[in-house]
Amino acid sequence: MPLVLDAQREPNEQDVLYTLRQHVAVIAGGLAIACFVIVSVLFVGSAAVGNIVETEVSGRTDNFADLLLTEPGALDAFMTGISRAPDTEAMIRKVSNLSGIERFSLFDRNGNEVYQSRSERYGWLMRDRPGGMSNGDALSASIVAREGQWKVFLKNGNEPPAVIRPLVRDGERIGFLSVQPDVTADRSLYSGTLFRAFSLTGLVLLIATGVPFVAYLFRRRKIAEADAHIEFLANHDSLTQLLNRRRMQEETDRVMVTARATRERMAYVYIDLDELGEINARLGQANGDEILKVIARRIRSVCHKDDLVARIGPDDFAILRRRVSSSNDVRAFARRLSNAIGEPIEQCGERIEPSISIGCAMVPTDGRGHTELVKHAELAHCRHKASKADDLVFFEAWMDEDNHHRRLVEAQVRHAVENDGFVLHYQPLVCGTTHRVLGFEALVRLRDCDGNLISPSEFVPIAEARGYIKRIGTWVIQEAARQAAQWPDDCFVSVNLSTVQFVDGDLVSVVTDAIAKARIEGNKLELEVVESLVLDRSDDVLEQLKGLRALGIRVAMDDFGTGYSSLSYVWRFPFDKLKIDQSFMFAMARGEEKVDQLVRTIVAMGHHMGMKVVTEGVEYAEQVEMLRDCGCDQIQGYYFGKPVPASEIAFEALDHFRRNRIQPRLENDGGQHSRASA
Repeated sequence: MPLVLDAQREPNEQDVLYTLRQHVAVIAGGLAIACFVIVSVLFVGSAAVGNIVETEVSGRTDNFADLLLTEPGALDAFMTGISRAPDTEAMIRKVSNLSGIERFSLFDRNGNEVYQSRSERYGWLMRDRPGGMSNGDALSASIVAREGQWKVFLKNGNEPPAVIRPLVRDGERIGFLSVQPDVTADRSLYSGTLFRAFSLTGLVLLIATGVPFVAYLFRRRKIAEADAHIEFLANHDSLTQLLNRRRMQEETDRVMVTARATRERMAYVYIDLDELGEINARLGQANGDEILKVIARRIRSVCHKDDLVARIGPDDFAILRRRVSSSNDVRAFARRLSNAIGEPIEQCGERIEPSISIGCAMVPTDGRGHTELVKHAELAHCRHKASKADDLVFFEAWMDEDNHHRRLVEAQVRHAVENDGFVLHYQPLVCGTTHRVLGFEALVRLRDCDGNLISPSEFVPIAEARGYIKRIGTWVIQEAARQAAQWPDDCFVSVNLSTVQFVDGDLVSVVTDAIAKARIEGNKLELEVVESLVLDRSDDVLEQLKGLRALGIRVAMDDFGTGYSSLSYVWRFPFDKLKIDQSFMFAMARGEEKVDQLVRTIVAMGHHMGMKVVTEGVEYAEQVEMLRDCGCDQIQGYYFGKPVPASEIAFEALDHFRRNRIQPRLENDGGQHSRASA
């Protein structure tokens, strides 16, 4: 799949692993702290148990020593070896057992062992023998030499600890006592108690710290997801999930840096979805968005996983096609795109068959950066949109020059609109019989910075595309009316109207204002419309045409004989005049057959319907004679004069031109044959 991200998907195992990798440092730190706490708890617990056991052993030793010192005759008998009562010895042994003392030993004041209750050395032979026994052990000199009351704890591996202390009676040391208690049960009891206490404490700490930690991780994840979503929205089109224009530019420039080193050939493909505005108007914006989603998926399905795919406009897409071998490869790719996107779409019960226009700029020949590539690919797309002659159009250098010229013309048009920079030229309309000048057609003209005329075929489409036509048309009506006020009363001016001027429904008020300011009668103004005007807005247009006729203005159907030329428009609308299109005169000049018969038929039809007939594009005497023979009312063309500024109009000169039949000049004059007013 191409380079796009899917923001709407369910978490999977990879997401979990990614999250763990993101927080690996935090998790490792938490585990290290937990291990440290556990080891510390074990160490502290073990030390605490040891201290408790030592305290317990110390207490048992002191209690047993007090028993020996206070029991009459007991200690003396043990120390001196004199015969002792068996009951006394048995009582002492019983007390030691009940006190948890596993074995005890008595030493004289010199540290020599005189009595041991149980022998570990000869335990296999006898244990707890009445009368006790002695192994001949002795205390070290350092212990014997100690002064005062003290205790020495002796530990020997896994053996129970032993405690040695002096026996003092009436302030005189009479011997030493060594006690080895059995503390296994006590140690287990203390260890269990401490373990439960530490476990409970650890659980409390775990809850107290773990819950906030988990909440912290959860919050971090939500923040990370929000950041990722924000980053996705910043880099992608929210509707189609494709890259947006900014991200496309960044990624294209990044890839091109690498391509310069690898000399990789690529193609930047510009795609325009045709008639999206009409689809939105018919089905609604929401359904139009659904169609865009389908188109985006189809584009991605055709692209390679390494291709960059973006939506760079409302109905515009771009693809940076990687590893292109030749232009034929790009053509095949464009064909697959057209076939995939052109598959019918069922939406709201309608069958939509999308179509696209494709322009292509090759890398590196047509550009070395995104800005240059997208400009050139868009220029090529405009050519393909106009022609539809092939699967796509490749950019060529002359397109850039043409676009530069178009921008200059566009700037000139904008300046003219804002500063009344247009001028009107007037071409005479003469009587078909007497050749007397009856009026003039006003044609809008525009000069460039050098004073040369710009062809209307260049600036009129630009004015239409930029929405200037209504302003230009209003100015033409006002200026033509002002100029007509300076002419003789029987001389009229004819102005072409655009369909745009009928859209807002204020045309009648605009014309009324113009003739009022010029202080002329309505019959000095003639307005020309084309038949395409009435196709979609016939009722509305009819009302406005009736309003214009009510002002005394004559209405003419221009370019009759081309387009639809439906007779229903002729009888339905209140036209005063039919203008036969100049293409008939051009065809007659080329010698095409039966043109004159067609012209005669149109003239006769117009007369039968009560309309005058005008023929434009007349350039030869033969044409003039034919039109006079068929009874054409008015004639317009180079034979009688080309469009000129109002200052150059001279009726005498025109009369002289008529009398001497001067052959017309056929200079192009910047395309004045084209109707160029708004």
